[in-house]
Amino acid sequence: MQRHILPLSKQDTPGLLQTLARVPDPRDVSGRSHPLPGLLAIVIAAVISGSSRVVEIVEWAADLPDAAWDRLGATRDASTGARPRP
Repeated sequence: MQRHILPLSKQDTPGLLQTLARVPDPRDVSGRSHPLPGLLAIVIAAVISGSSRVVEIVEWAADLPDAAWDRLGATRDASTGARPRP
């Protein structure tokens, strides 16, 4: 499968993230590594880029550069600075 990772600018993400912030998060608070709007945005971008199975979405997300994760509001471990990956 050919994957595409398009540039993600700061101008592209606020409207999408604000819209996705309205989606209720059913996850238990203790199980949340990243904010739901950012995760949903990653899934949407992966599907638009050609991913159709969960494993493809996870692989696509794993290939994202750190700057894209930051723009999507992904969190980092406070002590190590590492980011949990999907």
